[in-house]
Amino acid sequence: MGKIADDSPRKGFRISRFAREYAERSPHTYGGGEFGMYGMWDMRDSAEGLTVAKGFGLIEDSDGSPLSDWNSGGYYNCDCRENVIRVNAEAAHAAFDAAGVEHWDWRGLVAFDAGDIRGLRIARQISNKLAGYPILDDERLSELEWDGACAMIADQYTLPTGVEPGDVINNMPEVPHCSNCSSCDAEDAMGYLGYQKCLHCDEWLKTEKVSALCWGCTEDYAEGDCDCLSVYVDTLKHSGSYGSVAEVKVMMRACVKCSRARYPYRMAA
Repeated sequence: MGKIADDSPRKGFRISRFAREYAERSPHTYGGGEFGMYGMWDMRDSAEGLTVAKGFGLIEDSDGSPLSDWNSGGYYNCDCRENVIRVNAEAAHAAFDAAGVEHWDWRGLVAFDAGDIRGLRIARQISNKLAGYPILDDERLSELEWDGACAMIADQYTLPTGVEPGDVINNMPEVPHCSNCSSCDAEDAMGYLGYQKCLHCDEWLKTEKVSALCWGCTEDYAEGDCDCLSVYVDTLKHSGSYGSVAEVKVMMRACVKCSRARYPYRMAA
C-alpha cells in the first residue's frame, strides 16, 4: 500500500499496491512513468466524489490486469467473454457488500476502499481464487449461458405453441453457450420432440412425416379455381394431420381440373 499527498480532505488516503502499479504501468491510459501520478489523483478523486472511502484499490485478475466491471447498458465482447466479466464482477461486488466495504466502478474496473483492511483482504482472496481458476461462480455462469441460449433459440426460431426454448435445449447435445461462436441447430432437437419443419416454410408441424407441408403451403399448390386442395386441407385440419408433396401430386393428377391446368398438352392429346 502507498499514500498520496495529503491535500485530500481525507487524511491518510491510501492507494493499494496493485492500483499504484497499474497507474504507473506503461502502456496505460495515463502513459505510465511521470504520468502515473495523474492516474492516482484520478483514483482518489473518484473515491472522494462517489463514496466515503478512505482509499482506492483494484483487484488483480488471472492475467495480471485489473478485474473488469460489468455495465448492463451495453457491451461489445463475445458472450463467452462478457458472461465471465459479469459473473466475476457480480461476485466481487457481492463480497464487498457482505463485508460492508465501499466499492464502485472506476473506468470500467472494479474499485474498492483500500483504506479498509477488510477490502484489502477480500481483494487478495479474489485474486488468489482467480489465479487458480478464472471464474468465481460456475453456477451463475451456467445460469447466464442458459438464459442466453434460450434467447438465441427464441430469436432464431418461431416455436409452436406449447414448446419452450428450454424444451429444445434439453434435447440438444449441449447448451449453445454463445450467440457469437456457438451453432444453434434445433432441427434434430425438434425431431426428438415429434416436430418436422414444413418443406417450404419455417412452420413447425407436429408430425413424423418426411417432406410434410403446412396447410398454407399445401393450398399454394392449387391450380386455377379448383378447390380440391382446399377440401383436402379442411380434411387435414379436422384430423390434425399434414400432407406431403407426393400426396398432393397424386391428388392433383386425379383431379380433372388440376390435370387440365397443369398438363394442358397431355389432355389435348
